[in-house]
Amino acid sequence: MKRFLSYLTILLLTASCTGTPKGAVPGTDPVIYPDYTNITVPSNIASPNFLIEDDANGYVTLFKSGDVQVRISGQKVCIPLRKWRKLTSQGDISVTIYEKKDNGWVMMKPFDINVGKEIDAYVTYRLIPPSFQTFGRLSINQRNLTNFKERVIYANSMAAADDGEQCINCHSFRNWHADRMQFHIRQLNGGTVYYMDGKLSKLNLKTDSTISAAVYPAWHPTHDYIAYSNNMTFQNIHTNNLERMEAFDDESDLVLYDIYKNAVSVIENKRDEYECHPYWTPDGQTLFYVSAHVDDPDWFFSVGGASVHNELLKYNLYCKSFNPQDKSWGETQLYYDAASVDSSITWPRISPDGTKLLACLSSHGIFPPYQSEADLVMFDLGNGSFRYVDEINSNRAESYHSWSSNGRWVIFSTRREDGTYTRIYLSYLKDDGYFTKPFPVPQKDPEFSRKFLYSFNVPEFSIDPIKVSARVISSFVNSTDPGSVSYEQKEGK
Repeated sequence: MKRFLSYLTILLLTASCTGTPKGAVPGTDPVIYPDYTNITVPSNIASPNFLIEDDANGYVTLFKSGDVQVRISGQKVCIPLRKWRKLTSQGDISVTIYEKKDNGWVMMKPFDINVGKEIDAYVTYRLIPPSFQTFGRLSINQRNLTNFKERVIYANSMAAADDGEQCINCHSFRNWHADRMQFHIRQLNGGTVYYMDGKLSKLNLKTDSTISAAVYPAWHPTHDYIAYSNNMTFQNIHTNNLERMEAFDDESDLVLYDIYKNAVSVIENKRDEYECHPYWTPDGQTLFYVSAHVDDPDWFFSVGGASVHNELLKYNLYCKSFNPQDKSWGETQLYYDAASVDSSITWPRISPDGTKLLACLSSHGIFPPYQSEADLVMFDLGNGSFRYVDEINSNRAESYHSWSSNGRWVIFSTRREDGTYTRIYLSYLKDDGYFTKPFPVPQKDPEFSRKFLYSFNVPEFSIDPIKVSARVISSFVNSTDPGSVSYEQKEGK
């Protein structure tokens, strides 16, 4: 009999915990971190776990969607993925937080989490430690956005430390598919690493006729070409400036790498222009890029060049037509004159349907992550209209950004949280051409960003995971000498 009464007591206690607190009085808006209130999330995203920041003696959070209800107790609201999937399968979600105060329960104002279209399952980024001088802990990682799994693709620590250091950068995919990937390795065992159709290769894309090896890539969407910038990049570390570091190019040109012919040819290499950041339209028939003009190159270099006068470099947006059949180019056209409004435009990224172009606008130069005033802007490529994306921008730097393969999601880099560490946020493009409230990529621990002292750099979507392991890449990179490429002279040059 005693065992039966004990079981009945447990049963009653359990049943009493499945409902909402009784007699709760209305309260104010809840304060949660990260701020996931009134956002739109992908239907396949991992659960947006959060921390309730109000002081209280107890917490209950109730999620409702259709006929599904999920109740979470505690100040840390971590929703099991299985239950989160049931919620999102029903559609938009209503969230109500109850807080137990000294005089009873308070029901905070409910908020919504709307459910939008799916997102590409994977995002790849570079993780950068706080030091600007130490490369040994850099890594390229891939995160599965549908859960919280992350893996290292390649890390500098995988190189032989006694022989020197590496710097890895500029990972890129062709058409959002990981079966064609590339990234660069500088210094020790350097070269551009390609993973194509299940095979790894490493090339030195520097020729006697180019100023450097390849840097910023843009895979051609329909043919076996990659447009690259060649850059002579340097950095200044400031000791008496809120902007701790500034990176700049002392020279930069554009080249085209023909994968089939294993040959590099020049696209643009004017001495009085600093050409950079190429990006193709989806049909592959137009290349957009940015370039800064220097009226008197001899004077500019005689007074220290960009290392001293980087603030004079204002990059404009250009485009030129391209025939992929014979690799012929049309005339260069100025698309947006940023210098005329005392600004610099960088990182043009075109939506998959070819109708919109997102870019970053800052005060000067080519590296907006270090400029707090950097904002995202968007062009309508149909009518040429231009606007600041104020619904995304903050009072801190917004910089590198990329589109999902369905064109409905944008992932971008921002320093809005603390002004120092770059985090990655998502936003949904609505049918009216405006974006929804941005939110950080969900983490298993809602306090992750407060504890993780690395910056996220160059977030790139992919539909599928990278199919080669870090161990295989490391073995290949550190035991293989880079192959060479030939220089393909332009006709008439």
